[in-house]
Amino acid sequence: MKKRLFINLAASIISFFVQLAINFFLSPYLVEHLGNAAYGFIGLANNFVSYASILTVALNSMASRFISIEINRQNYKKANEYYSSIFVADIILSLVVAIASTGIIINLQNLINIPEELIWDVKLTFSLVFVNFIITILSTVFTVATFVKNRVDISSIRNITSNVLKVILLIVMFAILPPKIYYIAIASIICSFYLLLANIKITKKIANELKLKVKDFKVKAVKTIISSGIWNSINNFSRVLLIGVDLIIANIFLGANAMGTLSIAKTIPTAVESLLAAISGAFTPQFTILYSQNKKEELINEVKFSTKLLSLLMTVPLAGFIVFGYDFYQLWMPYKTAEEIMQLQCLSILALLPYILSSYIFTLSSIDTVTNKLKRPVIVQLIIAILTVITEVIAIQTTNWGLYALSAVSAFYWALKIVVFTPINAAYNLKVKWTTFYPPFCKAVICMIIIIVLFSIGNNFIEITSWFDLIIVAIVSGIIGYIINFIALLNKKEKIKVIQFIKKKLKKE
Repeated sequence: MKKRLFINLAASIISFFVQLAINFFLSPYLVEHLGNAAYGFIGLANNFVSYASILTVALNSMASRFISIEINRQNYKKANEYYSSIFVADIILSLVVAIASTGIIINLQNLINIPEELIWDVKLTFSLVFVNFIITILSTVFTVATFVKNRVDISSIRNITSNVLKVILLIVMFAILPPKIYYIAIASIICSFYLLLANIKITKKIANELKLKVKDFKVKAVKTIISSGIWNSINNFSRVLLIGVDLIIANIFLGANAMGTLSIAKTIPTAVESLLAAISGAFTPQFTILYSQNKKEELINEVKFSTKLLSLLMTVPLAGFIVFGYDFYQLWMPYKTAEEIMQLQCLSILALLPYILSSYIFTLSSIDTVTNKLKRPVIVQLIIAILTVITEVIAIQTTNWGLYALSAVSAFYWALKIVVFTPINAAYNLKVKWTTFYPPFCKAVICMIIIIVLFSIGNNFIEITSWFDLIIVAIVSGIIGYIINFIALLNKKEKIKVIQFIKKKLKKE
């Protein structure tokens, strides 16, 4: 089981870095050739999809959990009822999204500020993004198989292939055609079709006990899933308020150009969130299997190990970005002024603060879904999200902080929830002492502070003027940081496990 976990983890990380590479090369090109405002609408279109996903999360967020539990209990009839019922319900949801999105796109220029010359491009971008979202909805049920069989590595490999395909498509379009913001959406649609077909094939190969049959559709099964998933929908709504509304607020109160600046600043934090989701997603299937088999002690040990592993992996790159982020932006977007670079770095750090804290305990949130205890965390998140939006609007209207008001307010409330609520809630769900997850959390924060101080001292003695300089600094700093983390975060038994795993992999090579 440990071996499968590490394989899933490695595949998820590779998939993330492929996507990161796309953003790394594409974002500065789009900003330089299309401008801040145009680039900002790409992020805003994706945010609108996240608003629409509130409708679908209630059903699809819990699909894997219910099907996985029944499969592992060898109750195949019940598993197929859930499987078929979800697919039919997703078809209905797709029709609802198609109708609603059509109305939004027709009146889009009345809802947000769009420069006259970008109206057609923005509307087309939104249309294509929603088409891609509908394809994703219809393919959701076919992603269940890799979760059920704990083969997230297969899914990640398909995602890597999809991202490579996207790179090729984007290179071709931007090479032979005038730059447009909707090329990304076109490439995404093609890749979504590929993933749909690939996931259907995977399901037949590794989970042939799952069969789609209209006669297996049960309204009761849909109601059962939605009754649990509705809390995820509310949670998703809260998340949208917490981190997804700031672009709209910036667009309405500060204009399209300011929205674009904020969108650029959120590129790295968004990438960090994707990495955290990829890593924690490698643990969730195993959590679910252990929970379904009533192996409580093993589940608690796995949860503790996941928090330590996340801390080990994430502390160093996050500390590195905080210290060397200004140099990164100077090289990444050399056409920006020093003042613009500093603004991007400050906004990025503010947006990154909650992820720095949540990176140490990100997997704890999945315990809510695994144990099907969603009500309490959802209510807390909803309250915090509402407070965030209200405070953001007040701050942006009563102060001259501008974009800093949006980033600072969101960071404060989200960090408060992470530190005060998340560890205690996870402990309560697993019925262990409320302080169980605080010692590794505090140790990780201390390690982060130590590494930031060391990196800052080193930064005073070096000058970064090229990508080669930055890469060398990153390698040296990374080695030092990971040595410190390895020594400080893991106990003797965990260190031996990690070393043995690495040795085995090296021998195979």
